[in-house]
Amino acid sequence: MTERRRLIAFVDCSAFYCSCEQLFRPDLRGRPVVVLSNNDGCVIARTEEAKALGVPMGAPFYKIRGQLRRDGVAVFSSNYALYHDLSSRVEQVLGRFSPDVEKYSIDEAFLGLNADPGRPEAERERLEGLARDIRAAVWAATRIPVRVSIAETKTLAKVGAEHARTLAHPTVCLWGHPDRHGILARLPVGEVWGVGPRWAKRLVGDGAVTAAGLAALPDDHLRRHYNVVLLRTAMELRGVSCIPLDRCPPPRRTLIRSRMFGTALTDPALIGRAVGLHASTAAAQLRAQSLAAQVVEVFVTTGRYGAPVHHGRAMIELATPTNDTFALVGAARSLVASCVRTAPNGDPYRYKKAGVMLSALSPAGQAQADLFRTPVRERPALMEAIDGITHRFGAGAVAIAAQGTPDELRAVLAGVPGAAWGMKREHLSPRYTSRWAEIPPASVTLRAR
Repeated sequence: MTERRRLIAFVDCSAFYCSCEQLFRPDLRGRPVVVLSNNDGCVIARTEEAKALGVPMGAPFYKIRGQLRRDGVAVFSSNYALYHDLSSRVEQVLGRFSPDVEKYSIDEAFLGLNADPGRPEAERERLEGLARDIRAAVWAATRIPVRVSIAETKTLAKVGAEHARTLAHPTVCLWGHPDRHGILARLPVGEVWGVGPRWAKRLVGDGAVTAAGLAALPDDHLRRHYNVVLLRTAMELRGVSCIPLDRCPPPRRTLIRSRMFGTALTDPALIGRAVGLHASTAAAQLRAQSLAAQVVEVFVTTGRYGAPVHHGRAMIELATPTNDTFALVGAARSLVASCVRTAPNGDPYRYKKAGVMLSALSPAGQAQADLFRTPVRERPALMEAIDGITHRFGAGAVAIAAQGTPDELRAVLAGVPGAAWGMKREHLSPRYTSRWAEIPPASVTLRAR
């Protein structure tokens, strides 16, 4: 039986957030586009055209608003409902090419592949064709452009993806590539996956200016002057696999839901509604993952800058773990009053962010009851009905009164400017793929012959 060589394919969506916006706005293809962070704070995604105009990543939007307008840059608020849905569709396409798919982030994934080491030339050509097929299939199904790189290790596959940026057709197979050493020798060490700025500075001082230089450093030197993590990175650059595919992510230990407010809030009632929404959303996530939480923590903050500054935090331990929306929302809202304070000068603090953290997570329905405490009341049939309605009609279709009035909640979820306690999202695009009311209209004209 022929021994198979285990290889890794790395698939990276190009400027993913911008590509999602261009999907339903084809007039923006080839034009500069940027996507902003929560609350329209700073630039978190750019197309190549925006980079060419000198738009820096992380630039505060309020500082470059005029420049973007003058240069004709299309600006979007972050639309995570759209991005997560399209990310799932890309992942479904990747599943056609390998049963081993590790979703590394919302726009990146690793795939496990096999190759016959006995016929490397033919196999390299086959893998290069497979990389092109993956790119074409993702484009055909989602209209999201991706880069594909194949190599023996995850780190080498990431190196290949950086090299693919320079190619007209951004796909490459580094396994057996004739210019593999040259590719490693041209990549600055600071751009190697897992090498941070601090290590990059030290490595350059040691003469390891590029990825090839890092791979050439002796093991003893790396172990003595750095640590085993960097040694593992160097070995991966040599083609020795040290980071396996992670197809089963570790169990979640905590779940956090938080958002910035569009405007600073002083009213505890409005803050309580935001906390109620975060707790409700977190409860639904727990049920989706068959988990339950026993500890509920609420936090509010005015931000680091400006005066007066306050960070409020309070927590409560429930009698038994639960994922019941009513129980978790009730517990979270009961903590708001102890988090929100008045400043020493008598003025209320102006809070800019609130959130909920659920911890002590465990598999749902497997908790040990406490003999001396009344267990949390759970309504599984009601929760199933709520989840079913939400799945069919979208977030906010059914909600508890503690989250505010229906009109207020719809305005917050839709990112309507001026909503009482929602985020500031003045450039939000429609949720094309997850809201019936926001699906773009299409018309067909039939002509009789």
